[in-house]
Amino acid sequence: MTITRHAAILSVLALGSASPAQALDAEACTGAGWLEKSDAAFAADCASFAFEGDLADRQLLAWMIFARVNQLIADPGRGMSDTGQVPLWMAWPTDPDTFATAVPFEFSNTARSTMKPSAEKKDLKAGRVATADPDGANEEVNRNQISYDYLVENDLTTKRGIAAFFTKNDYVDMPVGAIELKASWLQVTEGSPAPEGALTFPFEGGEYWWRGLHLMVKMQSLPDPGAMFYDEAPSWFWSTIEFNDNPGIAHVRDSFITQRAPLPADEIARLLETAGLSGFGFENYAPNGTQIRFTQDGAGTVPVILGHTDMEDFAGSPNTAQPAYWTRFNASCHACHATASYNPETGAFFPFSVPAGALHPGYNMTDDNGTVQYLGQGYKPLDFMWPLAFQTQ
Repeated sequence: MTITRHAAILSVLALGSASPAQALDAEACTGAGWLEKSDAAFAADCASFAFEGDLADRQLLAWMIFARVNQLIADPGRGMSDTGQVPLWMAWPTDPDTFATAVPFEFSNTARSTMKPSAEKKDLKAGRVATADPDGANEEVNRNQISYDYLVENDLTTKRGIAAFFTKNDYVDMPVGAIELKASWLQVTEGSPAPEGALTFPFEGGEYWWRGLHLMVKMQSLPDPGAMFYDEAPSWFWSTIEFNDNPGIAHVRDSFITQRAPLPADEIARLLETAGLSGFGFENYAPNGTQIRFTQDGAGTVPVILGHTDMEDFAGSPNTAQPAYWTRFNASCHACHATASYNPETGAFFPFSVPAGALHPGYNMTDDNGTVQYLGQGYKPLDFMWPLAFQTQ
């Protein structure tokens, strides 16, 4: 996509409708009502834009999704950076709200006040999450109502429920419009202040600054959802948004992220203004890139690399704490989440790993008992949903 075409699309976004001269093939996604549509309607209308467009199309879509989930709601007396407002996603259910309770979540426009990190197995094993009084790098997973309702209605919030689900089904197939996101926070202390321009929030127990956000949106189902381990056809749209001054982020974006098409600052400003988000601080964040399949162009050769320097620090080397010096970054949202799966015969989830590139039935990892588990030996796909493996009890 050329800058000229992008400017035309941004004009459509701003005006809310397209003149005949602006009747672009993207209008179903970017035309009137893109901000107000339901999540299901937006995802369905934007599927072709996401999966048939170029990198610049996808970068624009990442910003549009970012703007939608960050619509501001009132949080009197607090809010991000003392604004009295917070993003909509901070009122969505977290992993503990979904998997660690039998009490139904009540959707409202009220932001939570407590930090609810997802103590995922991959982090617990590496000693990266403190679950008692978290004061380090904390990650919260949130989901919209479409995602939450599907998990609850299909009893996919417990191991027993998952076992029962797979007596009648061969795969999980999340609904179009489902959104899963993960936020990365770091506590503000005297020795570790929030960087200039970063958004902060006063959770109970301390102030935290917001380091970034993973976003995954289900845009369409696969023709054969049972083949999602290996199928290069896209279904989820992935982006990861990071604070622009995170240490080493420029190096990682320039050297490792494979599918980037950064928008000019004036286009970002125009989109944020259209979305009613100007001046809040979101302009200090940006997508590292986007991903829709395992490999570039679905050719099965060059892996797509996408990740966040804090949330996927385990994929960078040497010295995971210093992204500015990394010589390797083996992060791939689509490939990593693709291995989220369950074996109905053994009741085991496939071990967490960090693959990049196309998978095959012989892909394997060693589990906690030292047994080598092969993806092709009875594992059924969880539709890229690691929380089903990490959080169910």
